[in-house]
Amino acid sequence: MSSTNWEITFDGITYECINCGYCCSCKDWRIYLSYFDTLKLKEYEEYIEEIKEDITGLGFTKRLKTNNRGCVLLNSNNLCNIQLKKGYEFKPIMCKLFPFSFMVKWNGDLLLIIKHYCNGIKKGKCDDKIIKHAIECCEELYLDEMDEIINMGMEHSTKTRLNNNTLISWEEREELGRYIFDSSNLEELSEKCKEVLNIDIFKDMKKLNHDSEIFIKNEEEIIRYLGELNRREHFRKLSFKKEIYYLLNIGKELSKYSDIFKGEGVIDSKILNYHK
Repeated sequence: MSSTNWEITFDGITYECINCGYCCSCKDWRIYLSYFDTLKLKEYEEYIEEIKEDITGLGFTKRLKTNNRGCVLLNSNNLCNIQLKKGYEFKPIMCKLFPFSFMVKWNGDLLLIIKHYCNGIKKGKCDDKIIKHAIECCEELYLDEMDEIINMGMEHSTKTRLNNNTLISWEEREELGRYIFDSSNLEELSEKCKEVLNIDIFKDMKKLNHDSEIFIKNEEEIIRYLGELNRREHFRKLSFKKEIYYLLNIGKELSKYSDIFKGEGVIDSKILNYHK
């Protein structure tokens, strides 16, 4: 059992592997190897390369090589040659972790996130075993660096900005975010924004998207996803008011997609940082 406090940010979303090979495509990311990965992959040294410069800043020194399809160990059936020949336990930790990752919460707790650009993302409840496995992979991959990651990622001030003129506690900001995005429709969300921040966004949102069939179909999921982004704390360096405006603009962008999960994948690919 982990001694670190973990918070799940993606209630209502799960995934199922569809054997598409996207996680092995190394599109905008690379598969870095822990020290223990390299020990397990002694027979695969020809597929591993040294890193001249660790752009991750996390002490990685080796990674898997790539070709025009992605990872060199991906076969023609979108299957991993390591897993086929040696077994799942021999796969690099970073491979086993996908599509999950984590961020550091303002108080030093850890936020487990799911990457929506995985093609297997869908609506539903994520199995507890999957979540447990993802957390174990995170802790194993960053075992030696976790304390430093937490210290660098958490906030060391007790206050955050509600707007340009008002400071509130981080606990208050978190509670306000949960309150606003615990809304069943846009009208309720707009009323809460007016109540909390004295901003009127309903007319603007309705004029752009609310009358479209696409938005009506996906309204609940759009609000859920915006709440997920709020819980991830991507934009906590902004004032809470500016963060809400930023998230609502993301909602407008999402309303253009008939396939809502494809839209979320596009947004996630823009927000999350990749290391090539």
